Amino acid sequence: MIEKSTAPTPEDLQWLKTVVTNIHIKNRQRGHATWSGHDFDFTCPSSVTYPFQWFWDSCFHAIALSHIDLAKAEAEIKSLLKNQHEDGFVSHVTFWQRDSFEEMVSTYAIAFRSKYLSDEMQPPLLAEAVQAVAQRGRGNEFIKEVLPSVRRFYEWLHNVRNPFGDGLIRVVQPDETGLDHSPKWDELMNIQDEEHESWDRGWHSICDPYDKFNRDPKKMIALNHFVVADVMVNVIYIENLRVLAELCLQIKDEAGAAIYIARAAKARDSLEELCWDETDGLYYDVNGKENEKLRVNTFTSLMPLLLADLAPKKVEALMAHLLNPEEYWAEFPIPSTAMNHPTYRPETVGGNLVWRGPTWINSNWYLARGLLRHGRVDLARVIANQSIVAMRKSGVREYYNPQSASGRGAPDFSWSTILLDLVMMVL
Repeated sequence: MIEKSTAPTPEDLQWLKTVVTNIHIKNRQRGHATWSGHDFDFTCPSSVTYPFQWFWDSCFHAIALSHIDLAKAEAEIKSLLKNQHEDGFVSHVTFWQRDSFEEMVSTYAIAFRSKYLSDEMQPPLLAEAVQAVAQRGRGNEFIKEVLPSVRRFYEWLHNVRNPFGDGLIRVVQPDETGLDHSPKWDELMNIQDEEHESWDRGWHSICDPYDKFNRDPKKMIALNHFVVADVMVNVIYIENLRVLAELCLQIKDEAGAAIYIARAAKARDSLEELCWDETDGLYYDVNGKENEKLRVNTFTSLMPLLLADLAPKKVEALMAHLLNPEEYWAEFPIPSTAMNHPTYRPETVGGNLVWRGPTWINSNWYLARGLLRHGRVDLARVIANQSIVAMRKSGVREYYNPQSASGRGAPDFSWSTILLDLVMMVL
């Protein structure tokens, strides 16, 4: 496919800018929340199925918007941070207009801190979003406005979700990774079949025991049932600590930068020590105090490609998996589960179980950036080009069939507009 694929064209870029602009107009949510006393201004993931504000979605939205509307990009981040908790935590969902969508909320499997704020985290790419918006906008002025809140969030991650002192952050339930139904969790959740009811029972088996502790983080972690150092989450964490250090240096805070550089280095060492599997040539999540590997081949095993200092032999090993047409090098890469894994499903199954095969634009964005860092602009262009082909064919969807590009999940899905940032990088 490398030989026959071409890079995105200027015409593709112009088409994509129009699409991105229209999606963010259609899905924009503005108003005033009486429950918090705050105005809000953000892009929801999909006005049809997800009318609220999600953490990592908003980070992707802000990065895409930084290319077309800096005022909206800033508003996205500021709205996300308006209800930051006293301990620095930022909820993975803010239900700004919950009272208008009670029936919809009843279908979500979500842990709550309050009626309007969830008690779950999501992959921490907040620093990357801030940097993108600052670089294309008001620079240091914007950084100084939001950095205190951003730093408080990363302090929460370090103090609360680094329980074993190895620098890696842990998630305490599967949806905190954003990869809700990934087959990585099947064994821990005792998934018996590919129906949503099975996953729902598994989710409750993990999360219900937390209720008796009032979701106290230390007590949840002490149960040692689902305490996962997810490879993708931690690669994003390491990358964002690096970016956070850059933001500190940009405003002349050398002491702050040194803290984040040291934390990134520690997490980086632990990722290699605990998650790398020499035999398989892949990185695996680890669970619990015992750091037991979850040996399921999904795209997250390739995520360390994002790390610029990854050892050449490990780059080569991961690339071998990526370019294997029986694993990840599909017609429309990159599938979320290896195509030769028994759990691979190119279409959703069991009442919309996701991350079990389809291609997602946000993971393409991360992995293509990793390829660029290791000198493979040719492969990054293939991923960008095939993502455009899929989007032209099926619209801006939540995810795509890796073999046919048929679109599935929510329509007009906002985080897929992150493709604009990737195309800008590879042109």
